[in-house]
Amino acid sequence: MDNLKLVNVEEAMARVDNDKELYNDLLTMFFEDPQFKPEDLEKLLAENKIQEAEKLVHLLKGIAGTLGAEKLFSACQSLDDILKGKTEGDIPAGKEAVNTLFLETREELKKVQESL
Repeated sequence: MDNLKLVNVEEAMARVDNDKELYNDLLTMFFEDPQFKPEDLEKLLAENKIQEAEKLVHLLKGIAGTLGAEKLFSACQSLDDILKGKTEGDIPAGKEAVNTLFLETREELKKVQESL
């Protein structure tokens, strides 16, 4: 899995004590019961439901961290900070970064799961 650009499998495996079965189960849950959908974030922000959007982004950040999706984690952290008012930033650009990385990371995680 040397050609991965978005997922650090070594880091993720360390988080689950190198339990491949557990990591595979987490990936299966990620795919079968998605807690995050880009269209949900779009809708919440369009309706100016900032607190709900922040909760959704925060949830995805935790999932990304657990699965070793470092770039998605960082994008979520940045948008989370903007939505919480900790930092200034462009919410639409942050949302686009999160949504794009989510879709790209999901594809890479499928390849990771296939290789387990």
